[in-house]
Amino acid sequence: MVGIGNPACRPKSENGNLESDTSEELNRLSAQIERQPQNPDAWFARSRYFSRNQLFDKASQDAQKALSIDSGRADIWLHLADLSFTTKKVEEASMQIERALKIDPEGEAANLRMGELQYYLGKYPETFSYLDVVIRKNPYQPRAYFTKGMAFKEMGDTGLAISSFQTATEQDPSYFHAWIQLGQLHAAKRSDLAILYFKNAMEVNPSKQESYYALAYFYQQTGRVQEAMTTYLQLLEIDPKHVPSMHNLGFLLLFEKNQPDEALVWFEKALNLDPEFVQAQYHKAYSLELLGKFAEAKLAYQSTLALSPDMVLAKKGLQRIQQK
Repeated sequence: MVGIGNPACRPKSENGNLESDTSEELNRLSAQIERQPQNPDAWFARSRYFSRNQLFDKASQDAQKALSIDSGRADIWLHLADLSFTTKKVEEASMQIERALKIDPEGEAANLRMGELQYYLGKYPETFSYLDVVIRKNPYQPRAYFTKGMAFKEMGDTGLAISSFQTATEQDPSYFHAWIQLGQLHAAKRSDLAILYFKNAMEVNPSKQESYYALAYFYQQTGRVQEAMTTYLQLLEIDPKHVPSMHNLGFLLLFEKNQPDEALVWFEKALNLDPEFVQAQYHKAYSLELLGKFAEAKLAYQSTLALSPDMVLAKKGLQRIQQK
């Protein structure tokens, strides 16, 4: 979903216990509850702690305890709704947001959450209704514009989607996903503005794979082979195990550079990490065929068909090999 149900999380250790540096905080929060068992804020604080550490059942229990003490807290209802959505209890999340709205019908946070939930449910008129309340109260709320953009996009209104995403980035220039959406919409039109938007996303978050891959693939789709290869290699510096980049590098070397020997290296790397990557297996077979390694190519085509029995190109490749 766009925004609801996405609390910041901290990892648990491998044995399932909280990392040692958090135990002191948990002890402090639990001690506060012992001292003030009727203080909803004490329970709410520990619920947020559990949520950060992905202990969602415990977080929900503490949030419910806080609400049993004071059911008029819209912020706790919204926190509980986030937890419900995170654990895929969508109907419960909806009811909990409704409780928050009854407390504060014009509340920005509650209307934003409900707008995002309606978007998730595919109810776009309701999405706009709630988000318009948010924008009337706070015309600088980037998440509201982003969610409207997503709804317009799924409704097929590219123009209004672009306008909404642009407004989101105007309100928050660091809005990574809005830059990505702008890039994708312009890439679909083969517009070079996609390059600008993907690069903006890369600047906002240089460690995020999505923007590098999107830019590299746009270069690939528009025939800019060297730029595509350079960007795929940049992505692999960030994530040396990014299999799609390995495959696409091999694809470009095979079909654009006519270098099946070098392409084979990348297909092998991809398959070492993902042995069931059908396209990499097929292109490995085709590379071996071009290199005249027919026995190995035959085995590779057979492996491809074992993964995808109806793949026509692999069947034709195997037939060619068998005729040699």
